[in-house]
Amino acid sequence: MNFITFARELNNFPAFSLKEINKLSGKVYYHRLAEWQKKGYIRRIANGIFVFADVNLDEMHLFYLANRIYEPSYISLESAFAYYGFIPESVYRITSVSTKKTSEFRYDDIVFSYRTIHRRFNFGYNLINWKNVTVKIAEPEKAVIDYFYLNPEINTNNHINEMRFNVMTMNELIDWDKVSRYLGLYDNKNLRKRMHLVKEWTEHA
Repeated sequence: MNFITFARELNNFPAFSLKEINKLSGKVYYHRLAEWQKKGYIRRIANGIFVFADVNLDEMHLFYLANRIYEPSYISLESAFAYYGFIPESVYRITSVSTKKTSEFRYDDIVFSYRTIHRRFNFGYNLINWKNVTVKIAEPEKAVIDYFYLNPEINTNNHINEMRFNVMTMNELIDWDKVSRYLGLYDNKNLRKRMHLVKEWTEHA
């Protein structure tokens, strides 16, 4: 298969791997992919995930790549905070949680970072329709729980102040009743205390 046909058949895919490539009308050998990388036609991101070289990797595209690079996973922690406007935007580290081991992948100056959660906590994310795919992003409530679950050392008002949270936006988007329901699934008294501290902080900051 030549590159023109390859590009036409994968035109609607924001990223592709051997899974998609093997479904094409003609055979594409790995050495051909390496050749197209050298010519600058395609880019290998990580873990056998490719994009076309001329695509603009904006925030949602990076989120989708993060979902694909390490599965199962969903966007959470600082990247979800930035997406919802809880903290200033940052695009150089894409943070996710996964039921797999903690890992990190690098592509140019972008870092895809994954923190481990237990499989029973793999819930509380939205499926965002983007182009012809979906992107998994933590709900505002779950992003906050994930963060304080994985960072137990953040347990004082001073620590929370250092996060530079946008209190107004947090109060608009976070449903504390939902937070309470989710916390009931954790059976973690210390996490519940930290989340109560966050709730009080948003009420009085």
